[in-house]
Amino acid sequence: MSNEKTALDHLDGKLSTKEVRRAHAEMRETCPVVHSDRHGGFDFLTRYDHVRAALNETGSFSSADGVHIPASGLLPPVPALEFDEPEHSEWRRVLDGPLTPRAVRAFEPVITEVVDLLIGEFAIDGKADLVDRLTEPLPAIVIGRMIGLDQAEAVRARGIAAALFAAMGSGEFPARFAEFSDHTQRWLADRRENPRDDMLTALASGVVAGKEIDEAGATGLLLAYIVGGHHSTGSALGGLIRHVLTVPGLKDDLLADRRGLPRVIEESLRLTTPLQLFARTLRCPVQVGDQELAEGGRVLLDLAAANRDPREFSDPEEFDRGRSRNRHLSFGAGPHVCQGQHLARAELRIALGRLLDRLPDLRLDGEPVESGLVGGSLMTHFALPVAFTPEVAA
Repeated sequence: MSNEKTALDHLDGKLSTKEVRRAHAEMRETCPVVHSDRHGGFDFLTRYDHVRAALNETGSFSSADGVHIPASGLLPPVPALEFDEPEHSEWRRVLDGPLTPRAVRAFEPVITEVVDLLIGEFAIDGKADLVDRLTEPLPAIVIGRMIGLDQAEAVRARGIAAALFAAMGSGEFPARFAEFSDHTQRWLADRRENPRDDMLTALASGVVAGKEIDEAGATGLLLAYIVGGHHSTGSALGGLIRHVLTVPGLKDDLLADRRGLPRVIEESLRLTTPLQLFARTLRCPVQVGDQELAEGGRVLLDLAAANRDPREFSDPEEFDRGRSRNRHLSFGAGPHVCQGQHLARAELRIALGRLLDRLPDLRLDGEPVESGLVGGSLMTHFALPVAFTPEVAA
């Protein structure tokens, strides 16, 4: 087992993208279990088979103590992410309504509308930073619309959610959480006075999918929707656009024929891995490789390292647009697999498709700026500068 000095400090925001990825690879190839004495002590699991098994073995690997190391201070616990059975399944049924494949398909015209509104705000300029103008705002606005907010309120909700995420782990967090909670209660009070056919009205009724929802539960649910699906999908979209603009021939192939897009999206998700680290607590002793981990121990599941494990993926560092066996873990696996995956894939497909339709000569206009780890788990783009032939103003 490696000593503490060789393990990644996932909360060191000064580490570059390359340094984080190098640490993932070194841990994975050095030892199946890498120990850290930081943050109360825990073990990294980095190999694909071990990470996938832990995601599936929820009886041994519990989420109920929170999925961050150290605990984020996020109250209430995020449904259904930070619950074990039977509460986990109850919360998933509540969350699932607007996230099923059928519901997402019905919602695609709204996604397209939001995408076109955002592209329309910069399409006549000839240049843009796609992080500021598209990849960061799109997912939060889409989720706001999905739960029942109008466009203007969804834009406001995006700002509140972004401020809350940025404050995690800082002294600003209580004030930002109070702001989010206040908005939640205003939205619910409005729906009690003016009910509609939307998720907010269902939450305002106090019972969803047979489960009673109090004010704390409603706040937690909206937190799961608006914060949970915001930065991760934005990261995935930035990664997809960058791959399409940098992998030789890929953009031209997609302009000629979109049928290869689903595999391109999955391969980009594998290499990008937006949310990379999720904590679990051992409910019993567990054998991982040649190491026995004790009951009560904490582990971090390293999805990014697993997604580049050569034991699972051939040429794992290469973008293979035709990769046919791609069981990546970017949405997790097992009972806690991401419920928003169908919505995220729809946003990626629609956003890239509309970019290629409207700005077919889209190209990089400077170096993209990638992050290290933000908030202990997220890897994303801070800037994605592009140029294109401006659209003719209508």
